[in-house]
Amino acid sequence: MNARHVVIVVGAGPAGLSVANLISKQGHEVVVLNRDIKFGGLAEYGIFPSKHKLRGGLRKGYWEILTRPNVHYFGNVLVGNGAHLTVAELRALAPGALVFSTGAQGTKTIGVEGDTVNGVFHAKDCVYHFNLLPGFGTRPFETGQRVAVIGIGDVMVDIAHWLSRRKRVAEVHVVVRRGPAERKYNPKEIRAVCAHIDQESLEREFARIASRMEAVGQSPDKVLADMRMEFTKCEPLGSQTCIQFHFLSSPKRVLTDAQNRVAGLELEDTRLEAKGADTAAVGGTGSASRSCS
Repeated sequence: MNARHVVIVVGAGPAGLSVANLISKQGHEVVVLNRDIKFGGLAEYGIFPSKHKLRGGLRKGYWEILTRPNVHYFGNVLVGNGAHLTVAELRALAPGALVFSTGAQGTKTIGVEGDTVNGVFHAKDCVYHFNLLPGFGTRPFETGQRVAVIGIGDVMVDIAHWLSRRKRVAEVHVVVRRGPAERKYNPKEIRAVCAHIDQESLEREFARIASRMEAVGQSPDKVLADMRMEFTKCEPLGSQTCIQFHFLSSPKRVLTDAQNRVAGLELEDTRLEAKGADTAAVGGTGSASRSCS
């Protein structure tokens, strides 16, 4: 395109700023409208605060984009019905293109009894909280001393980091629907919390699920050795928090007390099933439920 256009981008997270980068390099005018005053989206509010090098690098790159003469940034602007600007009003400006890059909004429950009671939090909300996103930073997020975290990706690591360094809880129980061979965290990320992992408990957990791993051709000893190889260069202990894993376990019911607060988590066993080159966690094994309370 030789003609010069005005492109409106709603959202200043990684996706929106990537669009701004590409379009502005082609010589077009770009107007970026962002809900928050700070740009970056999850690159700003979704990265653990202590990751200064990563956050600094992203900010530098985004700042270079937003300070180009043909890029115009406006923060604290809400788009939608009853907001500062409606979609119809933006369309009425007749831009060359209108791009919505507002990310995945909202949260979802885990779909079990009790998953909306007091003390059940969404990981995204917790991440927003410790990154001080307006509207989230001042929420209390009271957890108690024993916390269950569902999942085994990088977000779990960040939540465990927050629970051990900031909240200094006694125990973090990581509940994983699949097995240890299917762990999804980056080995470099686990260094933030690996000093807190209870090694004896980890051995017992591998012994408990060994037969289910072997049923799909996995070697428990090898997987355990590989996992422990990742526990190098661990950051020093930030508290006495103890991290334990519960593999091949699926939440069945959130247990509550008389005040409708979380009192525990009932788990049921799952098993692995081959799905091509991958594996999936399916159904129960027929064994009794267990409680993580």
